[in-house]
Amino acid sequence: MNVSAAILKETDILLKALGLGVVLIFVYDILRIGRKLIPHGAWWIGLEDFLFWLGSAVAIFAMMYRENDGYLRGFSVGGVVVGMLIYSFTLSPFVVKGSVFVLEKVFYLLTRPLVWIGRLLLRPVGAAGRCLRKIARFFKKRLKKLWKTVKIGLCKL
Repeated sequence: MNVSAAILKETDILLKALGLGVVLIFVYDILRIGRKLIPHGAWWIGLEDFLFWLGSAVAIFAMMYRENDGYLRGFSVGGVVVGMLIYSFTLSPFVVKGSVFVLEKVFYLLTRPLVWIGRLLLRPVGAAGRCLRKIARFFKKRLKKLWKTVKIGLCKL
């Protein structure tokens, strides 16, 4: 049984659409990982989503233009959607949670030496601050006594 060239071409387009859907949702997972590591405001999330979907539209259009001479075919759009859904329900939760877990541990290990260095540098600063507070208290007491003496002297005049 021979398969026609048109069926093979449409199958190829469908597989490429499925692959594009997986790639697009993987890129969105990278955005989600970034959002979990660095909290974003609603405005930034909206901007990121807008740019992502704009890029996705360009990528889908480029795939359709290249593969299907720009004709909008239901199976190619459906292939992108099905690729996104398959990846979202199978691999996406593991990729996002696993990546966030690993990256948090890596950031923790990389920043630990900086925290230790900061603590070592702050100890002398803290000791100097305590010493300066004692000196300031001493001079404040002396100035109060001097002011009291001046006030008494002025009142006697």
